[in-house]
Amino acid sequence: MFSIGRLYHLTHVVSDLDAVNAWYDEVFCPLRPYGGRSDAAMRDAAVLVFGNCVIEAVQPAPIPGGENSAIGRFHARFGQHMHSIAMFADNLADLCDRFLDHGVRLSGTFGEKITERGTNKTLWTHPKDTHAVLEFAAVPRFHFDPRFHPSWSQAFWRIHPLGLTQISHVTVLFRDLGEAHRVYGEILGGELLQSEEIPGERRSAFYSLGPEIIIEALQPLIETSIEGQDLARNGEGILGFTLQVQDIAAAVEHLEAKGQVILRRDADSVTLDPACAFGMVLGFTQRTIG
Repeated sequence: MFSIGRLYHLTHVVSDLDAVNAWYDEVFCPLRPYGGRSDAAMRDAAVLVFGNCVIEAVQPAPIPGGENSAIGRFHARFGQHMHSIAMFADNLADLCDRFLDHGVRLSGTFGEKITERGTNKTLWTHPKDTHAVLEFAAVPRFHFDPRFHPSWSQAFWRIHPLGLTQISHVTVLFRDLGEAHRVYGEILGGELLQSEEIPGERRSAFYSLGPEIIIEALQPLIETSIEGQDLARNGEGILGFTLQVQDIAAAVEHLEAKGQVILRRDADSVTLDPACAFGMVLGFTQRTIG
């Protein structure tokens, strides 16, 4: 039986990787364990780590053919936007069978279609079948991710002005929350932690998939909201993520001091203007889900 572990990374497609790196430095003070170009994938990338959150920021490489790569095509269609959720899992062969049993199309790292049962390799789901691109990889024995180092600590980000404790949840847009339960409940075996609704605005269901992964499946109920506009423009998929902080007032003070624009706020949460966050919807909250 497969089990899902920790978050591997969230992939964020951007137009200007240098500008994005500078923004993350200014707002989050991340570690950057990787930065470079993949000639095979024709993309430039930077991996950024802050707390237990890992972001892979990628842009099409400015080389001949880069615009026709997978990332190039995504960028041409959606612009700057969240791309996929990658998770570590064990027993990928069993997970592969589970997806195939439910009619989910799979591909490998280089886009090859996976149809053979019991395949024990990195899996990518088809976004039309899981309503977002999901990636699953084996837990590595050795890895550049600093979170696997014995001396790893998140203490730096707790005392940082943001007061970051952990990633709270990742938000995925759905037109029908029933489909969300099929993906995160039936196929992936996630636990439904709670459901909530803001009448006339949005409806959400929160699923726990592993020790640090909570997915908010969100159905917009109005097109003029942030979520509704994104669903109308880009369709179902990953909208953004929310970080948990110790003190929302202190976090807002830091964000505004760094020139960030708060688009929405309530007693315990705020959401940045996506224009500040390079097309992603980024939230901060002091509440705990579940």
